[in-house]
Amino acid sequence: MKVGAMIIAAQDLAKDKTGNEEFETFLPMLPLEGSTVIKREIYTLRKAGISPILVVGGYQAEVLKNHISHNGTVFWEDSEYAKHDWKQSAMLAVEAVSPDCETLVVIPVECPAFTAQTVRTLAECKENTLVSCQGKRGKMCLLQICDCKGDAWREAGWKELEVEDPGVILDLTHPEEIQKAEAYIRGIRDARALSVKTKVVLSRTEDFFGPGIFQLLQHIDETGSIQAAAKKMGISYSKCWKMLNRAEEQMGFAFLNRYNGGRHGGNSTITKEGRTFMMRYQAMMEDMKRISQNFFDIYFQDYQ
Repeated sequence: MKVGAMIIAAQDLAKDKTGNEEFETFLPMLPLEGSTVIKREIYTLRKAGISPILVVGGYQAEVLKNHISHNGTVFWEDSEYAKHDWKQSAMLAVEAVSPDCETLVVIPVECPAFTAQTVRTLAECKENTLVSCQGKRGKMCLLQICDCKGDAWREAGWKELEVEDPGVILDLTHPEEIQKAEAYIRGIRDARALSVKTKVVLSRTEDFFGPGIFQLLQHIDETGSIQAAAKKMGISYSKCWKMLNRAEEQMGFAFLNRYNGGRHGGNSTITKEGRTFMMRYQAMMEDMKRISQNFFDIYFQDYQ
């Protein structure tokens, strides 16, 4: 039986808040341990061997679609998401897309802390199944596509699967559970025996921009001082200057505005060109880490 997955990210989850707390960031794109909520979910499903993966959007649909455009998912927009809860959006998506599978692992986007092992265990079930942990029911479930038609989400007679995965009951619509989810995911990641590290170095006639000078510029931005930045990094003042001069020579523009003298001594600030370059480097570094992790999971999955 072929098993696919569906991530429901259609609703405006900023409306679901505790007290006066409200999300400052669109929840599917909320940063989560080196990635984002929805990309972490896609990554975990792929690690579990699940395909296809259908993402159902609605609120800020175009933003979400662009965010996951290179993640190999099928995207469907519920244009009337404001009238639907996540279960109704799920049924409409299945009817509209007709995914090439008989069974779907269904995950509301606000529940990203599940493990690949939980997905594999759930995918082996032969009937509609709800996941629970520590006696508490989560929102993740396994749904037979033949039961995902009509006007109601049929839960009568569903099987309940108890798993040893507290991540399934963590819900990011409760702000106090965001830190719990981060800590849980961090623990899972740190427990891995094998990992991959990605280092991005830019070069022209010679290597001139990598993690070292990027960190140096960050410290200069924080302190306003090359000398203070050198001290933080534990390297000599002269070495900092060599790194900066090499980068400026290779790129043909200044990374720093340097101000000498004054009552409080000289200080340095990042130039407009330098800041743009740093932002692009950081964005590329984050994307390369995600891409490297995906390939790592493909080629070294058996060693995990």
